[in-house]
Amino acid sequence: MHQSFSGEVIEWRGPAPYFFVPVPEEEGDALRAVASAASYGWGMLPIRARIGSTEWKTSLYPKDGSYLLPLKDAVRKPHGLDAGDTVDVRLMLDALPEREKRPAPPRMPRPSGSREPIAAEQLTIVPANQATAEDLKAIFGTSGDTARCSCQRFRMLPKESWASEGPEELAARLRDQTACGNPEAKTTSGLVAYLDGEPVGWCAVASRADHPRLRRDNRVPWLGRNEDKADRTVWAVTCFVTRVGYRRRGISRALARAAADFARERGARAVEGYPDFVDGGSVGTLGTFADAGFVEVSRPGKRRAVLRIDF
Repeated sequence: MHQSFSGEVIEWRGPAPYFFVPVPEEEGDALRAVASAASYGWGMLPIRARIGSTEWKTSLYPKDGSYLLPLKDAVRKPHGLDAGDTVDVRLMLDALPEREKRPAPPRMPRPSGSREPIAAEQLTIVPANQATAEDLKAIFGTSGDTARCSCQRFRMLPKESWASEGPEELAARLRDQTACGNPEAKTTSGLVAYLDGEPVGWCAVASRADHPRLRRDNRVPWLGRNEDKADRTVWAVTCFVTRVGYRRRGISRALARAAADFARERGARAVEGYPDFVDGGSVGTLGTFADAGFVEVSRPGKRRAVLRIDF
């Protein structure tokens, strides 16, 4: 299916500004008619887009009964496009993405109440852009705090909350930050762990400066320390999520070790974690970070600490 239309560039001011071109209602109706065959989760549609002579692969975001086309800077800036400009777009959608024609990897039955430890060598840990949106959804689940938050606690802006933004918006932000389903993406914000092909764990790791709420409202990383909040070379491990049925089996520890390597390979000069002594929860426990080689550098309260690796 090919679609051509003209649309106005709009800007979404989330944790970082991002630009979109809304798909007109008529074209959106036609795309929605084939969505069941082409969507890979949350209503996202993998497509090829063309503006002028520039063609790229991306995914359409469902919005208000139609779709939004993400307009990345590598496309927008060479064409001199900004919010309010009108642009001619051509979309090319295959009825069935090539990846779905390949046999799906075998899925391991979900264990029930197992507490058998999982060794690090049993896991396959990959950058999140090599995972799919369905894999992330399987890990975060469809209810509870992890599903409502989608790892956005430290990334939200002033006056934003779970309630004000809603789970669909926060899940869309996570997909954007991870570039999930796009193995060619140059940046991503986390790691996904697999056990026998089954997605079982998530770890958020990115530049500390990419977390507005961590920089603004949270005293843990800063109290008693002389740190530049805008320093992009210091990274932070801010969240662990283990899929129901696999918890307390060592997955977070393996992810913490992998996160340190991931940060170092991408140019970080240091990486930090902020465990909670009372309830590790999504931020991790002291043992999780200590076992991964992090060293305590600060204790800003009775229940929180800063652990760090300098490369």
